[in-house]
Amino acid sequence: MGLTRAQKARKHGGRTAAPGPARGTRLHEAGPGELRPEPTRSSSGLVVGVAMAVSAILWLYVHAWILPRFGAAAAGGLSLPEWMPGGFGQEHAQRLATALGEQGRAQYEAVHRSSGLLAPLFVGLAWLLFVAVNTASRARRWLRSAVVLGFAAVSLAGNAAIDAALADPGDGSAVTTASVLVIARWVLLVLLLAVTVTVSVEAVRRRRSRNAGAPDPRPRR
Repeated sequence: MGLTRAQKARKHGGRTAAPGPARGTRLHEAGPGELRPEPTRSSSGLVVGVAMAVSAILWLYVHAWILPRFGAAAAGGLSLPEWMPGGFGQEHAQRLATALGEQGRAQYEAVHRSSGLLAPLFVGLAWLLFVAVNTASRARRWLRSAVVLGFAAVSLAGNAAIDAALADPGDGSAVTTASVLVIARWVLLVLLLAVTVTVSVEAVRRRRSRNAGAPDPRPRR
């Protein structure tokens, strides 16, 4: 049979540890030695940071390395639609399709269906986590998530539209659709960067405010 607390105190000479504060005890009501350290905070911020870094590197790898090199080698130096923020016309689509040829267009489509597909998906998932973790207001969270989802969706739709426009550059509606989606992608990219900066600033301010309001854990002399 186990000993009661009073029996343990008599047996050990009162050296048993004092019980912790009752549940709901406030900071100024707790006695000396009753406070216990809070559990370690979740590492969600680290996970989100790693996901954003990986997705950003993948996006830059596709758009700043693969596509420029592919354009220089297969398209005779002509600008690919991804790097035309102002859009492109039917004449440019015709010249690009002729320069690429059947084999070049097949390789271009392969990029869109592999790394060009994964890059916007990864960016969308990582930035959705970033917004969800660091945005307190529900309305702002929905608005910022709409920007992220719009960027990912327009990027994927733009890839398909570019492939269709180059497959039939004589189709004016297909070329116009691809051009509009390219412009929309750049606009949404700027909005995505603005969301990133805004959420980061809010997170830093919130962290500083929380640290400023926290009590000094060091004992007073």
